[in-house]
Amino acid sequence: MVKVQKFSNRNLRNHSFRGQNLQRANFSGSDLRGCNFDLAQLQGATFDHARVGYGPESIIIGLLAIATFGGLAFYAISRMVFGGLGLAAESPTYPYLITLLGFLVSAGGCCAFSLCRRWLRLIAALTTGALLGLFYGGVIQQNDPQAAIITATIVGVLTAIVSYTVRSRLVPLAIFSIGSCAAYGFCFFCGTRASSLFNVQKLVAGGGWSLLCLIFWGLTLKILANILTELQDFAHTSWRGADLSDASFDGIQIDVNTRTRYGLPSDI
Repeated sequence: MVKVQKFSNRNLRNHSFRGQNLQRANFSGSDLRGCNFDLAQLQGATFDHARVGYGPESIIIGLLAIATFGGLAFYAISRMVFGGLGLAAESPTYPYLITLLGFLVSAGGCCAFSLCRRWLRLIAALTTGALLGLFYGGVIQQNDPQAAIITATIVGVLTAIVSYTVRSRLVPLAIFSIGSCAAYGFCFFCGTRASSLFNVQKLVAGGGWSLLCLIFWGLTLKILANILTELQDFAHTSWRGADLSDASFDGIQIDVNTRTRYGLPSDI
């Protein structure tokens, strides 16, 4: 016999019930803003007159994550990009500039389109982690380029593993925050390179770099939109993938479109 769990008339904001067995549980009248019920067993559960929607604490936590990882990435990427401006191909550190640009392109491009492709999200995690490892590993090792590459590899792999195994929506928020800086960093590099080429009348090459600048400016905006989507999903009550057979939602204040987005049947 299934034990009835009583959670009625309680403040449960931002609690995670992900994957739990909550058959016939009673959440009626409780504050469930920001709760995560994804993949939970909720057959016969009662949510009558519960308060659902965005949890204020979750919004604050999400914004702090965006500010923290975005700040770390902006400082690191800006330092590396400014250091690579005007670097000649004959320079012994030129291969590391190419490596940096490759990471920026991969991180920015994958973050822009990773909401619909899980394998792109893994690549985004790998390259965004590598970017932070490339800079901060080099700083720790007194700007040793080889140590920076090794650290970038280690941090990138660890970030990809975390992205694959940890289901918290804080992870994509962190990845997209770094990815937006990566896309903008490459956009800035392309714009600077285009300007220098136009100054010496190399119009075709300058036009090519200008086109890349525009493309990655668009990708930067798309990643910022992805960040907003992930922040909303992180902070809102969610039932994605949950078994809601015979569950009751009388008096729930949530519109049809939002119900569908967060895993509720549209006819409740």
